[in-house]
Formats: sequence, structure tokens, C-alpha cells
Amino acid sequence: MKSFIKYFSLVTFFALTLAINPSAKAEGMDFAQLVVTEDVAPEERLAKKIELTTDALKKADERVIEMRTKLEAIQFEDETPELELRNKLIERANGYSVFYSEKLSALAAVQTIEEVDLLIDGVIAYREGVYADGAKEIIEFTLVYAYTPSVLVLADERLENILKDVTRLEGLELIEPSTFVSRTNEASTILQRAHALQTQAMALLMERYAASLLITPETQPIEMEITPIEIPIDPTVETVPAIIEITPRSLAESSLAEIKKLYELFIETGEKVGETLGIS
Repeated sequence: MKSFIKYFSLVTFFALTLAINPSAKAEGMDFAQLVVTEDVAPEERLAKKIELTTDALKKADERVIEMRTKLEAIQFEDETPELELRNKLIERANGYSVFYSEKLSALAAVQTIEEVDLLIDGVIAYREGVYADGAKEIIEFTLVYAYTPSVLVLADERLENILKDVTRLEGLELIEPSTFVSRTNEASTILQRAHALQTQAMALLMERYAASLLITPETQPIEMEITPIEIPIDPTVETVPAIIEITPRSLAESSLAEIKKLYELFIETGEKVGETLGIS
């Protein structure tokens, strides 16, 4: 039965990884921080500034390539709205790569610090405007259609294996029947809730995409109805309940939060099984 306990201990690492928001990864280097000290010769200062800017542009493009690769890995059936949106996001990512490539080419021709600074200002403006909103959509799409679904599939498999192991232990009369029924029922409920939140995230994302297709130069942007939700608050803490906007991202992140609770329950159950079997 030691392998059974070891199985539960393995989920500890996975539970901890879920605490890290996959969409919180840095979007690239901060171009505003590309500063070279003035206590060097002008030629050396120019060369260093070009070197730093080149490195920043390459790393920014690497981030775009990473986002595009993740999009391309998400598979949908032909002629579906999901595939259409994914392809549009891939095209958008291609546009970002073209921008950084053009800036790298332009950087090779600059001859003064002022020209480098002007180029950097253009990159910053682009990233704060065009890139920021687009990258946010790509990250949200990937979170909803790739990362969260993969986590749910793994959680489904974990729960199924746990239920089989509990049944096996009961059959061997190593634990009393129904000893862990309340825990396994709670686990099933949490997992169902996580799936429901993920389903809502996908539905809302596609609803917003469908609404965006109705916007043309001749029409006004559609105002979507936003339903605020209350975040559960610890009753021992005196604070005002937070109200947040429901978005595909917030729903997917809520689904991941449920999975984190599930794995914490798995760990607690594993410890309880160990106590019952007399295994440390």
C-alpha cells in the first residue's frame, strides 16, 4: 500500500504549480528600461544601446513565437467559430513578428543614440497600444482552450484512479466501506464545478467573438452586459466583498482555483489513508 500513499504525495508538486497563474508570464523586456550609463565614450554607448535594444527586440519576438506556437497546437474541427478565431489570433501574432523584424532591420541602420531612442519610443507606443490588447486576447484564448482543459483532463484521471484505489482497499478489507465516501463525493463536486466554470469560460469567449463580428465602421460598438460576481470572503476577515467582472479569463482562473482545492483534498485524503493503514 506504500505506492498508494506515494501516489497522493506526488500531487503536492502539481497543486503548487496551479498556484502560478500561467497567463501572468512577462510579455517581454521593458523597453523603457534600456538605459546605458553616460560615463563611456559616445561610440561605445551607441554600440551598447544598439546591443541592448537588439536583444530586447529578439526576446519580444521569441515571446510572440511562443504564443503563436501554443495557438497552433490547439486543434478544432473545420469551419467552426473557434478555429476561425484561433486563425485570426495566429495572423495577429504574425503581424507582431513582422513589426519586430522590421524594427531589427531599422536598428541596423541607425547611427546615433537619438535615432535608437526614437526607435525605442516607437516600440513602446506599439506595445502599449496594438500589442498589449492583442497579446491579452491570445493569452486568454490559450488559457481557456489549452491550459485549463489539459489540467481538467489530468484531474479527471487522478480522481478516477483514486476511486479505484479506494474501492480496492475496501475489497481487501484494509479500510471500512464508505470511510472516504464523503471525501470522494466532495472531490466529485469540486471537479464538476471546475468543469462548469471552464464550459462557461468557452461559451463567454465565443459569445464575445460573435458580438465583435457585428461591429463595422458604420456601426457603434456593442455594449455587452456585464454581470458582477461576489468573491467568497473569509468571515474572520473584516473587509468589503470584492466585485469583479466576469470574463473568460476570470472564469478559467476560477476553474483552476477549484482544481487547486481538489488537489489539496487529494493530499489530505492521502494522509488520512496513511493514518488508517498505519503507514507513515
